[in-house]
Amino acid sequence: MEKDRFFYKDTFHHLYNRGANKETIFYDREDYIFFLRKIRLYKEKHKISILCYCLMPNHFHLFVKQLTDEMPVGKFISDLTNSYTKSINKKYKRSGVLFQGRTRNKHIDKQEYFIWLCKYILLNPINAKLVNNIEDWEFSSAKDYFGLRKGSLADKNEIMANFLSQREFINFIKEPTEKYEHTKFK
Repeated sequence: MEKDRFFYKDTFHHLYNRGANKETIFYDREDYIFFLRKIRLYKEKHKISILCYCLMPNHFHLFVKQLTDEMPVGKFISDLTNSYTKSINKKYKRSGVLFQGRTRNKHIDKQEYFIWLCKYILLNPINAKLVNNIEDWEFSSAKDYFGLRKGSLADKNEIMANFLSQREFINFIKEPTEKYEHTKFK
């Protein structure tokens, strides 16, 4: 298998996928927790840094950084989705695919886009009208960034380096995008 030309050390990737036929991939709270545990396992195994994430009932978003040349992001996401699919198929006595094809990978090569991608990912539960406040969605890195959870799956330094304070980051995430169209951070 030839390595994708963007899978190199210190490259950034927006990974996302949804359920086949736009169907549910997380059926209950335990499924979300199981997927998060799998992310933690495979991020360590494959030397991947998770910058931001959000799990939704029928899709997920991961913003990641590849930390070595030897362990590509493609292997990380393949192991994650295959392992999760096998477990869900067994748990719910189902068979076949869970996800809609291969996970999409958008190579992010401009650092100024990092904060906007993070905002987009964290706003998913609001835009889907699942919660009224970003920090109320349990299955995203919002609680990590807002200081509302002990421990963290997200490696926050890469994103927070663009802000003078946690308060500035929270305001950026929560405020309408138009307010920040011409703003330069740090």
